[in-house]
Amino acid sequence: CAVTLEPENQVLQARISDIEALRAAGKPTVPSLLGQEKAANPFLRPMSQELQETLGMVGAKYTDIFAETRARKDRF
Repeated sequence: CAVTLEPENQVLQARISDIEALRAAGKPTVPSLLGQEKAANPFLRPMSQELQETLGMVGAKYTDIFAETRARKDRF
């Protein structure tokens, strides 16, 4: 889950709450706005210091950070 990679990301926390509310109301959670995804989706945030620290990859190439994020999602 994305929150395990960026637990301090307030935009992500708010997005999770929004999605939970939408699901509870039986409403769709997609599509979303690109701006929302860029602020909350770790796959679109390889430059995030918090994400890099969580992965133990500070300063790594963004492609490597993306690959590790994907690998962790596969194992989640």
